[in-house]
Amino acid sequence: MPETPDDLRARIVRIVVESAEGDLSPAELDAAGGSLAGVSYSSLSLIRMIDTVENELGVYLDPEHDGERLTTVDDLVALVAENLRVGTGG
Repeated sequence: MPETPDDLRARIVRIVVESAEGDLSPAELDAAGGSLAGVSYSSLSLIRMIDTVENELGVYLDPEHDGERLTTVDDLVALVAENLRVGTGG
């Protein structure tokens, strides 16, 4: 589990970029303000990203329930952090 908010953010950015399989760089994501729509993030990339977050961080993400919180890096980091706290009783 990441130790700091910055570590978690860096990990989420890495997951988002890697899930795009070469179609996205960290600089492009940053230039779009962290908006997945702003970088034309595909639905397949979103599924890959959700799967990786679940496998690496142990946080279940439900696109139907959490959909609005899966649109930017900041929202995604907040959602994952919230679930990590709940999962650890913190």
